[in-house]
Amino acid sequence: MKEIDSVLLSPSGDVLETTVTPWQQKYTDDTMKVIHVTESTGSPDLYMRYCGMSACEPNHSFGPAMRDHYVIHYITRGKGTLVIGKNEYHLSANQGFLLCPNVVSHYRADAEDPWEYAWVGFHGLNAENYLNQASLNAENPVFTYDKDDVIKNCLTEMVNTYDNYKYGTNLRLQSLLYLMMSELIENATASASVEKLPLQHRYIQKAVSYIQMNYMEETLTVSGLSDYVGLDRSYLCSLFKKYLSTSPQSYIAKYRISRACELLGNTDYSIGDVSRMIGYKDPVVFQKFFKNITGLSPSRYRKSVDQGPA
Repeated sequence: MKEIDSVLLSPSGDVLETTVTPWQQKYTDDTMKVIHVTESTGSPDLYMRYCGMSACEPNHSFGPAMRDHYVIHYITRGKGTLVIGKNEYHLSANQGFLLCPNVVSHYRADAEDPWEYAWVGFHGLNAENYLNQASLNAENPVFTYDKDDVIKNCLTEMVNTYDNYKYGTNLRLQSLLYLMMSELIENATASASVEKLPLQHRYIQKAVSYIQMNYMEETLTVSGLSDYVGLDRSYLCSLFKKYLSTSPQSYIAKYRISRACELLGNTDYSIGDVSRMIGYKDPVVFQKFFKNITGLSPSRYRKSVDQGPA
């Protein structure tokens, strides 16, 4: 199995090149080091695709291109320019930028002081939610992180993990990705007082947290969720659509199925046991939702995980 990293576009929007990631690739020279993750931890919540670092040549550029996942770049020195749509951002050390799925971007290093940066590509069911908490999205793709070296160190450790770890590699990468995300969220919160954070955003955070804590309960419903958050059901649904591009009911189902994927891939529990553990009393209903969301039956999904990538 192979995954598409990016699609390179012409100025008119024609596809010029598709970059495909093999299951394992490691390229190193004096200016660049790239690591492609050979397999994930089995968690669909948030998972890494690849990471790397580069010291760019003057005027080095990439794009226009778009991806089917998220990428965060963090600049450690030098300067460069990011172009997304009609917006142009002039960036320097201790700043970073987010590239979102299916959004065309183009970026280039400065002619006199070219940037050096590290990056990580990732995706997952909660990736968008975590990025929203960090106040990062397609409309607000740039951040500044200059209080310490935590983000820089996280990315550097990601790139060096395959050199330093033999058995716990993927768990180490996963932990570093979560650590980086938590720092970005903390940094965004520190940059704006709680009063300045959108009230709607806080409602979504409260609702998502409640789902993650109660997904195993059969009694979890959209009506109960709206009562907990303290909003009218229709208004809560509109907020989910605005911030997460889905409905509360769909989010609950997808989150439950993501937990089921973990259990099916990492345990020997029966399909009936897995169904009950994620809040579906009826295994038939569970299997229907599972196939609608993943495209596979639970048994076929477990078999595909056991067989590994083809």
